[in-house]
Amino acid sequence: MNDCQQRCEHKNFEALVKVNRLEDSGRFMAEVRVKCAQCGLPFQFLGLPLGLNLGGAAMAVDGQEARLAIAPVGRVLHPLEGLSGFGIKAS
Repeated sequence: MNDCQQRCEHKNFEALVKVNRLEDSGRFMAEVRVKCAQCGLPFQFLGLPLGLNLGGAAMAVDGQEARLAIAPVGRVLHPLEGLSGFGIKAS
C-alpha cells in the first residue's frame, strides 16, 4: 500500500460485477470486486469461506472477489442437481 492509499478516506467506490452461466451445472454465479474509486485500493470480503459454493457464497483465496450463487426468481434448485462446489481450508 502506498502513502496515498494510506491517507485516503475511501469515501467513493467502484464495484465490478460479472455474472457467469455455468453450462455444465445450469447454475449462475455473480463475481463481485470492490475498490476505492479515489486511490484504487482493493477491498477484501470478510467472513466468507474460501472456494466456490454453487448453493451459497464463498470468496477467492485473496479475499478480493466474492462468489455468490444466484438464480432466476422462482427457480428452486434441487439439492442433488450437479456439483455443489469446493472449499479451501487455510492451515
